[in-house]
Amino acid sequence: MTHALISANALVFIGMVLLGAGSPETHERVMGTLHLSRGSGAWSWVTYAFLHAGPVHLLGNLLFLWVFGPNVEDRIGRIGFTAFYLVAAAAAGLGHVAASPAPVVGASGAISAVTGAYLVLFPRTHVRTLIVLFFIGVFMIPAWWFIAFAIFWDFVPLLRSGGASRVAYEAHLAGYGFGILLSVGLLWTRAIQREPYDLFTIGRQAARRRQFREVEHERRREREQAERRARAAADAPPDPAAAARARVSTAASSGDMAGAASAYRDLLREFGDKPSAVTLTRRTQYDVANHLFAAGDHATAAIAYERFLGGFPNDAEAPTVRLMLALINARYLNDPVAARTFLDGLDGALARDEERTLARELMDELG
Repeated sequence: MTHALISANALVFIGMVLLGAGSPETHERVMGTLHLSRGSGAWSWVTYAFLHAGPVHLLGNLLFLWVFGPNVEDRIGRIGFTAFYLVAAAAAGLGHVAASPAPVVGASGAISAVTGAYLVLFPRTHVRTLIVLFFIGVFMIPAWWFIAFAIFWDFVPLLRSGGASRVAYEAHLAGYGFGILLSVGLLWTRAIQREPYDLFTIGRQAARRRQFREVEHERRREREQAERRARAAADAPPDPAAAARARVSTAASSGDMAGAASAYRDLLREFGDKPSAVTLTRRTQYDVANHLFAAGDHATAAIAYERFLGGFPNDAEAPTVRLMLALINARYLNDPVAARTFLDGLDGALARDEERTLARELMDELG
């Protein structure tokens, strides 16, 4: 369909040139009927995109369509691409008509939508580009550089001209916006299959890598804090509680959660009457409590979760910890009063659907 659209634009241009040579008056009448302006007929929202002001206008548009069209068509299919192209022409025309009373012709807006879709679907692809600046040469550059420059090339002249220009910059920008938004929407709704190289997937992967870096940074910081505490403990007078906490933190930072849980039980036996003495760093306290719960030591897990709330009451994980305490008290420690206390007002603070479902199940169990 890309090649068919290129052929259609070329044939219409040739036909209009021949018509103008044979009957200038008829040519003007046809142009006036098929171009798009305020008050034009319904057909003009599509027909204007097959008319061009001159050979340079035509060749520039068809070059962009030839470069970017086939890959976009491959992703959304022939019928989908045809519908996309025609609707994009109407959307770009709407952008022009809303901003200017001047008539408009040309496929630039529809093709801008194609390049906008290409930016979303193939952001890392490189295109062969002829560059004429202080030097002349053909270079392979990232497609998103090229398209971003094209958008910039439309946006800046529009600001300078204040809308008083013979070039339909508004149609170009409306086309870019339509192509970008529709492509993101198709990926978001999975109307077209996501690929590892499209902008949507790249964005999700980048967010996931950022989360991994944050987790690793937090673990590194906690290891450094544990090492600093260990060095400080070595230099300071012996503190039995600090030494016991250090044993828990050292085991947790090395990945030995079973050893950390055992060390935490020892810490509670020796210093359980001093809440501050049995409170670890945020991550270690949370991980140890989760391990104790998973290991079936619900009573100790409850103490560990309570110390987490006592030490970090405003933490992002605090609602989840309250839910865990409600679960432990309701189903394992047979303390419905405590369970209701932890559940009170909790449903609205939970971020995940499965947590809200569990909270409602516990409320039903407790009556």
